[in-house]
Amino acid sequence: MTAPERLREPLERLYRDFAYAERIERDAIRFPLRYDDPRDREIAALLTACLAYGRVDLFGAQLDAVLARIGAPYDFTMRFDARRDGDTFRDFIYRFNRPRDLVAFFVAARQILGRHGTLETCFVHGDPDPRGPIAPALEGFARAFLEAELGDVFRGRRLSRGYRHLFPLPSAGGPCKRLLLFLRWMVRREPPDFGLWTAVSPARLVIPVDTHVENMSRAIGLTRRKSRSWRMAEEITGRLGLIDSRDPVKYDFALCHKRMSGDCRDRRDPEVCEPCGLRVVCRHWAGRRDEGRSHA
Repeated sequence: MTAPERLREPLERLYRDFAYAERIERDAIRFPLRYDDPRDREIAALLTACLAYGRVDLFGAQLDAVLARIGAPYDFTMRFDARRDGDTFRDFIYRFNRPRDLVAFFVAARQILGRHGTLETCFVHGDPDPRGPIAPALEGFARAFLEAELGDVFRGRRLSRGYRHLFPLPSAGGPCKRLLLFLRWMVRREPPDFGLWTAVSPARLVIPVDTHVENMSRAIGLTRRKSRSWRMAEEITGRLGLIDSRDPVKYDFALCHKRMSGDCRDRRDPEVCEPCGLRVVCRHWAGRRDEGRSHA
């Protein structure tokens, strides 16, 4: 894997110079950013992150319709009644998810907010070591939703596949990309994230690994793992932590959108790669550094 000292300057330049404003509207973070009230933003962020599988333009259309119907997310959640308000989502269909999955989301969120006041307090309540790895706290947070009283939604209390998909568990070994994305939004103090959660340190975050971050990380030597998993996410984060231990996932947005935008094609392309500052550490240009410098 690529040595941290070789990665530091290219990654810092990418983070510093990336055109965040141009990409915000193509990112799921644009949905919670609509809300000024922290209580609304917290709920909107979790709902958005839970549904953020697939392209933004696909789940975004469904999410837009849901957000338009519920109005202020916090007030809607706190007064939500499954029998009275369940029809709010009667037309919702997105891949694994159906209307009752959203009903269950709001029933569980209402119970959690009623018990803890905020989602942050719920997360911290289940955090066994505020200085340790984030996985146990994230596990407890997801289980708070999975173990909520949902008998009015699911017959025999058997959770649907779609609802369980919204709250993956780190202990299952998957990358938990969407919940880690939610944590990045809520915990990081610098744009494009909004840092509403002050009780959790950014140093504890784990990078949310989607296909774009996976490909970029493999290209620049942050991981050698073949499959997307929690271990891959930890490995990438660990390598980034050698560059910035206080905020290792700060590079996530730029890495993701560099690939998503087409600025990286996961192969050597002299025309596309010419302006790329990561070319000096890219595996596709290994052994061609003189050629890379001649175009710099």
